Amino acid sequence: MYEMGGLIKKMPLSFISVMIGIIALSGVPPLTGFGGKWLLYHALIEKGWYLQTAIAFFSSTIAFLYCYRLIHVIFLGQPKPRFAEVREAPTWLVAPQYILIMLIMLLSFMPKILIQPISGFIGSRFPATIEWEGSTAVTSFGYWNATVLMMIVMAVFVIAGIILFIRIHRPQKVKQFNIVYAAERPESPETTHYGYRFFTPYERGIGFLQRPLIKRFWSGVGEWTETLAGALRQLYTGNAQTYALWIFVFGILLYLFSSGVR
Repeated sequence: MYEMGGLIKKMPLSFISVMIGIIALSGVPPLTGFGGKWLLYHALIEKGWYLQTAIAFFSSTIAFLYCYRLIHVIFLGQPKPRFAEVREAPTWLVAPQYILIMLIMLLSFMPKILIQPISGFIGSRFPATIEWEGSTAVTSFGYWNATVLMMIVMAVFVIAGIILFIRIHRPQKVKQFNIVYAAERPESPETTHYGYRFFTPYERGIGFLQRPLIKRFWSGVGEWTETLAGALRQLYTGNAQTYALWIFVFGILLYLFSSGVR
């Protein structure tokens, strides 16, 4: 993916579509995917399982970062010259995406219009697990008011936007190619891309949790084997003159050893 980059100006509609998609997929508020996670957090806290709550929240954050790499690598960063002629996706491909986005936004703001009919259908066959008090869903695991949550998130973004607008006067527009390499050419183009070695900081911080003990053991065995092989390679060079020298030295040592034994 790092062979792309900088497509946000070429494909802004696709960028917004992908951004909404990963927010819904990773369960970040205020979209629909957050509802189930909110009830999970509430249930864990009610049980007093604070460690499990922290782990669940941490996993949700990592899931968003993992999905965010898609935008980070493809749409941000420096545009590549070979993609200079790239244009936005055709209407017949973009239109269905935005119909789905509008549906996601509607259900995120008013999930009752979908969940209530489903609950009524299931309730005739199984015990009801969701009750509605206005726009608030009440379950045995907790409550969830998507309308209020959506309004809170929108208010936060509006307030943040107003503060930035007031504090930042005459913002300088920085073009994508406004970069400096201190008169040095990068060794390879991918090193200048946002997505290059994207997860290195996380691997340094928590990589030990991802590598099981047996994998670390065999990695150590492999490193020691490679080191030993490198040392033996100084003897096994593939040069006939070197082999003749070793044979000569070995013959002398063998002769001296034989003489000493006698």
